[in-house]
Amino acid sequence: MGRGSGEGPGLRAPGGPRGGAVPIERAGALPVYPPMTLRDYCIADAVLPQLDVADKEDAIRQLVAALAAAKAIPKSKADSVLKEVVERERQASTGIGRGVGIPHARSAHVKQIVLAIGRVPRGVEFGSVDGERVRLILLLVSPKEGNAEHLAAMKSIVTLARDAYQRQRLISCATTESFLDLLAEIGGTPA
Repeated sequence: MGRGSGEGPGLRAPGGPRGGAVPIERAGALPVYPPMTLRDYCIADAVLPQLDVADKEDAIRQLVAALAAAKAIPKSKADSVLKEVVERERQASTGIGRGVGIPHARSAHVKQIVLAIGRVPRGVEFGSVDGERVRLILLLVSPKEGNAEHLAAMKSIVTLARDAYQRQRLISCATTESFLDLLAEIGGTPA
């Protein structure tokens, strides 16, 4: 299902790529949807608030496995997605500093952007620009096409991570529900 899926005049059935969003206005025959937020991309079953990892690659592996278990990526393609994210990470660390890592990749194995979140209470070495251990990992997997949407989602993550108050609030989330509630609350920053 997608935009204009025929589920009534300008409406989509729940479970679509925007979680059943309703258009805010109509432009001709196609509905216009509100901008996507990080909460829209976040897969609830791939939020791991007590991630215990051996190293950066283990963290990425567990988050990709959570996306596969949540059916956000095909289980048969989880190893391919993991390889894509790890290869991207080897090009340059996505440890952006201040305890945040944003591993990401473009993949033919997803049809829409998906976000997994891991909180590592004791931190993990990530090769961060400031040398600080990463305690919050936001893993983003985007379709190969849709470059503008991928860049907008990355910009939203970086903007959020740079905001000291919101970053600390995210790092302090100890449950899946608290992460989801906080993302919904601050989700006004469209991706």
